[in-house]
Amino acid sequence: MVSIGGLLPPIGLEIPCSGYAVDVPMKFDELGLVTLDFKGGVKVRVEANIVGGLGGVKLKIIGEEYSADHPALGRVTLSQADTDATPLSLLEVLGNMPPKFKNTLFHDFTLTIEKPPGGGTPLVLSNTKTMTTLNDSLTVFPPQGSIYQLQQPVEFAPVGEPSKVVAQLLQLPMTRSHNP
Repeated sequence: MVSIGGLLPPIGLEIPCSGYAVDVPMKFDELGLVTLDFKGGVKVRVEANIVGGLGGVKLKIIGEEYSADHPALGRVTLSQADTDATPLSLLEVLGNMPPKFKNTLFHDFTLTIEKPPGGGTPLVLSNTKTMTTLNDSLTVFPPQGSIYQLQQPVEFAPVGEPSKVVAQLLQLPMTRSHNP
């Protein structure tokens, strides 16, 4: 394995990052396509080293939340769900001269809609499959103004009813920056 001279964060380190994504397309069965501007952040903890390849580390998401305000839906919030079921995220070294990293984040969310289409109390949904966001061209970690892309659309259904999909997140171009 090639030494990368301390470019990787040490085991146990907690790394907070802000995040924002504008004009995020989300489709609701009862409302159609809406765009949302999410702001919030994520905190990861370095859990273990990756052996093989050029190396890397495994990251556990230990806190994550983003919210957006919408005229019809009120506040729409993506919050971290069951952390025990979510796979560890990965920070892999792709090259060391110059440094290049691939950061794959795995997310499980609850989606809370303050004013759901059709009215009623706030609606709480969960993603039906673990969501993946990726940046495979990082030159530094933690990221600074780096854009992570959603790897495939994500469906949301009422908690405990994964077959009753009512919303779909189509894209999530999330800009992340380390904020110590």
